[in-house]
Amino acid sequence: MDYKKISYRQEIKKGLEMDRSQIIIRNAHTNNLKNIDIEIPKHKLVVFTGVSGSGKSSLLFDTIYTEAQRQLVETFSTFARTRMPKLSRPDVDEILNLSTSIVIDQKRMGKNLRSTVGTATEINTYLRLLFSRMGQPFIGPSFYFSFNHPEGMCPHCHGLGKQIKINLDLFLDKEKTVREGAITHPHYKVGGYLWSELET
Repeated sequence: MDYKKISYRQEIKKGLEMDRSQIIIRNAHTNNLKNIDIEIPKHKLVVFTGVSGSGKSSLLFDTIYTEAQRQLVETFSTFARTRMPKLSRPDVDEILNLSTSIVIDQKRMGKNLRSTVGTATEINTYLRLLFSRMGQPFIGPSFYFSFNHPEGMCPHCHGLGKQIKINLDLFLDKEKTVREGAITHPHYKVGGYLWSELET
């Protein structure tokens, strides 16, 4: 065994751990990743782009996020870990300087349109407090900045971010009678059930 080589690697690792401004990944080979070494800066917006199958999800979800979750679970008690999902170490030689991670994938967060990244991570709570405390001129308490509160939501869209309106020019053909098919909506086509209900 070459002790000098091991000692040299330990010194390098120690130096990398002291520099906590980057996430260090060595020899990631999860799924279609081919021995990737990468250093990702912290406290900055980092974007991974590439064609389908190039390994973006394998690096972010299957490597970085999985290891961050595994390290977080290891901080819990043995009793708590027995009741949590078992996470195996990803196919990577080394990951350094990971922090607790939050994953926002491409799936909908819920059926309610009021569920957003801000509400799920509670960032909205702190933003509302910031605006209410620091905003000039002062307009009111923090719930004035909440789209989920009657005092803060938009009176037109009611906090949903979109407003439904009917374009009567598209909905009605004003040159026809109801019997001739003045209502152009497919549910009211001539001869249909709803059309016949209007006729009676």
